[in-house]
Amino acid sequence: MRFGKKQVKKRKWMKVVCLIIFILISALFLEDRLLDYVNNRNIRNTSEVLLDQVAGIIERNTDDEKEMIQSLKEDYMVRAKAVAYILDANEKTEHDVPELQKIAKLMSVDEVHLFDKSGKVYSGTVPKYYGYNFSSGKQIAYFKPMLKNKKLTMCQDVTPNTSEGKKMMYAITWNDAGTRMIQVGVEPVRLLEKLKRNEIKSVVSNMPVYEGIDIYVADRKSGKIYGATDSRKIGNKLKQLKISKSRSVSRNIDGYTVGVVYDMTHLNGSNAVAMLSVMLYLLIATIILLIMIARVLRINREKEEQYAVLATMAGRNHSMYVIKLRENKIMRYGGAEIGEENIEGSYYEDADVRLRALLENRTAEEYREAAGEFVDLHTLPERMEGEKYISGDFIGTTLGWFQASFIAIRQDEEQRPLSVIFAVRSIEYEKRKEEQLLRSSTTDELTRCYNRRAYEQDIKKLTADKKFLYLSADVNGLKAVNDRLGHAAGDELLCGVAGCMKQSFEDYGKVYRIGGDEFVTILFTDEEQFGIIKQNFDLLVDNWSGDTVPHMSVSCGAVWSDERQWESVREIAKLADQRMYEKKAEHYARRKSDFQNWMYKR
Repeated sequence: MRFGKKQVKKRKWMKVVCLIIFILISALFLEDRLLDYVNNRNIRNTSEVLLDQVAGIIERNTDDEKEMIQSLKEDYMVRAKAVAYILDANEKTEHDVPELQKIAKLMSVDEVHLFDKSGKVYSGTVPKYYGYNFSSGKQIAYFKPMLKNKKLTMCQDVTPNTSEGKKMMYAITWNDAGTRMIQVGVEPVRLLEKLKRNEIKSVVSNMPVYEGIDIYVADRKSGKIYGATDSRKIGNKLKQLKISKSRSVSRNIDGYTVGVVYDMTHLNGSNAVAMLSVMLYLLIATIILLIMIARVLRINREKEEQYAVLATMAGRNHSMYVIKLRENKIMRYGGAEIGEENIEGSYYEDADVRLRALLENRTAEEYREAAGEFVDLHTLPERMEGEKYISGDFIGTTLGWFQASFIAIRQDEEQRPLSVIFAVRSIEYEKRKEEQLLRSSTTDELTRCYNRRAYEQDIKKLTADKKFLYLSADVNGLKAVNDRLGHAAGDELLCGVAGCMKQSFEDYGKVYRIGGDEFVTILFTDEEQFGIIKQNFDLLVDNWSGDTVPHMSVSCGAVWSDERQWESVREIAKLADQRMYEKKAEHYARRKSDFQNWMYKR
């Protein structure tokens, strides 16, 4: 009989063991399928994100290049006009190559060419081009429409200059009398460098990728790969790669096919580790289930963790309170240790009134209404439904910036809080750090004016229906100062201009440095007040003197937002730039007789 009972007991244990083994094997199989599905989905999602990033970079680079080229074209056409004004003011310099070269240097261009009415080069800074006409080559033939329209001003895209072995941009215009055409040529070094950086090969090779993921960009028609994270694939065709559709994603963008290929073989090792972990977990869970203590252990552990959290919070926060919401009771906590006996200690009635008064006394007047809404205990259960934690930032009367928080420590079946912790801690340091980082990201390092990033952010928010003045300013002769006195002198000149602008304009708007020698200020004032402000600015400029640079000169162009109807603020900016360059041309024309000393004596 005893032997029979042992046999039955043994059979029962065998059944339990077999059941456990069956559960483990089934769980491992399901885990393997689940991991394969999750990994495939995750890596595909990651590939889609990378694809979006590459597509965004390509589209953004294309837009940036178009905007930069258009901006350079407008700038170079204005420079061509300025050279025409200078030559019209002094006809003697028309055939004087050294003087023409000085004018080219002054206007920051590399070449100046003069064409007669028939389109033939008769003078300029490069004598070897004399005699060339609009039929002398494919590059120069671009300007043939100039012969039919004397009001026309043209500028080429970046075009190879075969005779010089470099890439140039040429702009051409008629003089006011229509007796000759003036062409300026510039080697757009910054643009060429950006175009090189933006090449497909460069863009893709610098993309960060994860193990098992490759990115490629190919020509949409030919299938030839222009760029890839695996450089060995560059120059091949997509057909040669034999890409599996189930292990890749692709998209057509601006004549390119952008794709991401992923390989999951490297995940097999991690899958094995995960499956082993699951097996061990299930084994442990089964054992815990058999001894029927999991729930008790979990409850005790949660309480211990809760009290540990409370003790930690008490050390980090300026003050802390435990609130029973249904009873409307409150207790301040400030001890080093916390437990059930502490939480159930000395409570006070009217928690809602006491808490509101507490925060109102600590909060600056402009934040009191928001603080009162935050500590409203009547709406708190609804606001914290399903939430463990909510917080709000306010400015206090003594703490500066502080953060008030509610933490749920007990909830009902609907996940609404029954008991909460109310904590207050100073975040003044974090706020100051945040403000410091924000300032540094929007401030020009050299001049301490607002930078191009801040300018673009503010321009997007500004609308032309508001009354304001857009003033574009450009430092005269910066290149000459850099060439003759060094870049340290050029920096001194830029800082001097920035100082004069900030001293004059900062009470009425912001001052931005948007380029090398380009400044912008947007002033919210009226015409009468601006007249006074501009006089003060001109006086500061006239009286300025640096350690290395004795004088400064600034050309300004101003446009009022109510001059007429505008399509956008950028249209106002464009007109201000145009007026500024006209002033710049007039400035250089007045000093046609002494190009070498213009920056030293005004």
